[in-house]
Amino acid sequence: MKLASLKHGRDGRLVVVSSDLHWFTDAFLIAPTLQAALDDWDRCEPLLRALAESLEHEAVPRGRFREHEAASPLPRAYQWADGSAYVNHVELVRRARGAEMPESFWTDPLMYQGGSDGFLGPRDPIPLADPAWGCDLEAEIVVVVGDVAQGATREEALAAIRLVGLVNDVSLRNLIPAELAKGFGFVQSKPASALSPVLVAPDALGDRWKDGKLHGSCRCS
Repeated sequence: MKLASLKHGRDGRLVVVSSDLHWFTDAFLIAPTLQAALDDWDRCEPLLRALAESLEHEAVPRGRFREHEAASPLPRAYQWADGSAYVNHVELVRRARGAEMPESFWTDPLMYQGGSDGFLGPRDPIPLADPAWGCDLEAEIVVVVGDVAQGATREEALAAIRLVGLVNDVSLRNLIPAELAKGFGFVQSKPASALSPVLVAPDALGDRWKDGKLHGSCRCS
């Protein structure tokens, strides 16, 4: 099952996308937006899966899916927590700006809470007022979860994963050092990022999704 949001208002219009990414069908009668579907997931998920199956069999009205017409699947979200799971990447990024990486980064979780009031469309340009700010991008994996209780076990957190996708995480590298030196974290140096055109159910990834991790190659240019 692949879900997307066409550009419509602030939160998009929920659609189901075919497995080959060529077609979509409107999911409005199930939920107007992806956030609405997530808020009522137990009811909506089986209905969305049934709609996806009907789309594959050309049994419902469909239109061509064009990524330029898509917003991020979640144009805005209630929470955006970015964790650096690949610590060797963190080491390289810090070395590039002349900062040492503490040894604790190899053992303690590394995470920040970023702005989620707006995600860029997957094919929209990244607005940049001044090239001197040093715009950079990072290809990352994103998971969308339902409610996760405080103190949840690994198994409980894994069961809460609803959808998996990609995110183009945008950074303004030349603003980061001075901002972090204030001791208050990222704000100005981390503008809006962009989600992939679709988010997919974990089982759609087949053998590439194992033990809560995505196994494969992520290529960016």
